[in-house]
Amino acid sequence: MVKFCFVALALLVACCAIQAAPSYDDDVEAAWEKFQAHHPHKADATPQEIAKRKGNFAKTHAMIEKHNKNKDATFQMEHNKFSAMDDDEKKQYNGARPPPHHDGSRFLNDDDLAVSMRQLPASLDYRTDVCLASVKNQGSCGSCWAFTAISPLEFAQCKKSGTPVVLSEQQLVDCDTSNGDCNGGWYTTAWNYLKNGCAQQSLYTYTATKNTCKYTSAMSASKVSSYGYVTSNSTAFMQAALQKYGPLAVAITVVDSLFSYKSGVYSDPTCVNRGVNHGVVVVGYGDLYGTPHWIVRNSWGSNWGSSGYVLMQRGVNMCNIELYPAAIVTVV
Repeated sequence: MVKFCFVALALLVACCAIQAAPSYDDDVEAAWEKFQAHHPHKADATPQEIAKRKGNFAKTHAMIEKHNKNKDATFQMEHNKFSAMDDDEKKQYNGARPPPHHDGSRFLNDDDLAVSMRQLPASLDYRTDVCLASVKNQGSCGSCWAFTAISPLEFAQCKKSGTPVVLSEQQLVDCDTSNGDCNGGWYTTAWNYLKNGCAQQSLYTYTATKNTCKYTSAMSASKVSSYGYVTSNSTAFMQAALQKYGPLAVAITVVDSLFSYKSGVYSDPTCVNRGVNHGVVVVGYGDLYGTPHWIVRNSWGSNWGSSGYVLMQRGVNMCNIELYPAAIVTVV
């Protein structure tokens, strides 16, 4: 009798578990199957982990479907590698940590930029410039600050030497003790470290995890000499700095909608009045269907967004993009 009760109880628990499993609409199921073909779960994933991923995906799918049906939306969303991640997993792809204060002496001279402002082109786009390296992928390491620091340095070094160069973010992750490796950091702090030199990526490859520092001065392919912040919340000064110095390091506030960005001019009011949490690089500006935008290079790989880029609304400090712009002025 006791054995029978145990069997009955086990069956009851199993039935409850089956009944508790969420059900999804056919369109969600179809989208999930398509998603798994491109982003399969780990081979050793448990049924519970798969169910959690599917639940995350269903929430993302609902957000994407609702947004893309909005005729007033200025950008479109799509599924990508982030669709089945939870919030904690997504946070690993950010990592901007601004210092408590800024050194006022490190602001660029507004008078110099004012001269450049008189000759600003209607649009500017460095994406096709030979000095801008291919989009990179930080992976699940909060090292965006390193990628944000390196891209303008690569560009500046190339403009000086005439030869494209690909530099090492991993060196910053491993060796820059003023920043926090995969736990976040800040691009101007990294530039201060890079006054000591930066290795080429071929000599110091990226692993998306902190390792023992192996940099030596013999590896140096470039050094930061001087840099500075652009005046905050000034679109014109940012445009002038872009034209004069090249790509700008900036910080933004990432909210959930950005992870699913596909195309168009991104804007989301929910990122207003929040602290910055991600470093990216502004590589140009323009207008799309009458909406002014910045051309922004991300570090989530070329399969994200528009070949690794996002257009962000310009002139309204969208997601704080106009709050902390900075440029490398000279390199050695």
